[in-house]
Amino acid sequence: MTRVHVAAEGESVESIAYQYGHFWETVWNAPENASLRALRKEPNILVPGDAVTVPALREKSVAVATTRVHTFRRRGVPSVLRVQLLAANRPRAGLAFTVTAGAMTRTGTTDAAGWVVCYLMPDVTRGELRLDATGERFTFQVGTVGPPETRRGQQTRLRNLGYGREGMAFEDCMRAFQRSQRLPETGEADEATIAALQAAHGS
Repeated sequence: MTRVHVAAEGESVESIAYQYGHFWETVWNAPENASLRALRKEPNILVPGDAVTVPALREKSVAVATTRVHTFRRRGVPSVLRVQLLAANRPRAGLAFTVTAGAMTRTGTTDAAGWVVCYLMPDVTRGELRLDATGERFTFQVGTVGPPETRRGQQTRLRNLGYGREGMAFEDCMRAFQRSQRLPETGEADEATIAALQAAHGS
């Protein structure tokens, strides 16, 4: 049956759809979620309390011989983790890395632009990125970036981009970002600043 799921902290359309056995596109594109799409623009950025309509599962039947053994596989629904590594604003290319999330481990090498790209399951909420050569370790959380129009979303993006330190005022972090983008240093999240923040962050 169709149900309404109220989003909790850290949830996304992807994780909610996976929980109920759907592909995320099925949930996101459901007609009942038209107002949610207009409000949030991106399926992986929800605010706690957002109501997400989850359609009923569609049954599928397959005729098979009863005297044989049959294997049925569910198509994979992986999510993509993308993290860019920089040093003095220069890409850290060609670095071997290991990503661990629960019992899952993925390995790879950063590309020419310093990007770590690997596949995770949609229900992963946190994990660790390790650089094999240097031993550096970075913990990450999935689903914690709020909409760019909100203070929480702006703070998270600024922090992910390396602007500000512990105890630094939000306005000072924003001014540092605006300075780097050659925008008026108002400390306020105006339309131009939000657009630049989204572009720099990648979402």
